[in-house]
Amino acid sequence: MKYFLFNSLGDTDNDSYCFTSKAPEGGIDSYDLIAGFILSDEYPDGIEDVYWRLGDNFVGLELASYIGNPNSILAFNKSSADLITSTAQSGSKSEVEMIPFTLFDHKGKILSTNYVFLNPVGSIDCINWKETVCDRRKNGDISSYEKLILDKNKMCNPPHLFRIQHLTDEYIFSEVLVNALLNADHTNLVFSEIEIH
Repeated sequence: MKYFLFNSLGDTDNDSYCFTSKAPEGGIDSYDLIAGFILSDEYPDGIEDVYWRLGDNFVGLELASYIGNPNSILAFNKSSADLITSTAQSGSKSEVEMIPFTLFDHKGKILSTNYVFLNPVGSIDCINWKETVCDRRKNGDISSYEKLILDKNKMCNPPHLFRIQHLTDEYIFSEVLVNALLNADHTNLVFSEIEIH
């Protein structure tokens, strides 16, 4: 099966789609959404209301299936999120949490309550270190990379959606999940096939 890297910026050629560089506000921190932690453990008493605001520097107000952002946050409308979670969690032990939020425009007016943040819990050790070209921090995490290659020997029946160990702000979608989303005409989704050696 083929696997694809998801581009969290979305379709940057379409200025009409909503896009924001703002951090979410309210009951959750941006880091929690890209670290792969189980948020129900991080917030045992429940997550308070979460808000996300569009910035003044992005004028698009079209509500696509996905809201592009430079912070590697997965923000999908409920229809696409339901498709993702049902596909990702079918026949596997993977867990994908959904955190609803209210989307505001740049003036503070409610734009939509039909979106959720997705949090694929955990990560998979799947990098081919011999062929990947990257810089790493002292703890082993990747700080930047020029070429990212996955290891076919470590890709033993992975979930349809997962994070990469040591690079948890990148998301891998299976061919099955990509096709399901595109065939259902979900919008603002950009994928690139990732090499597996």
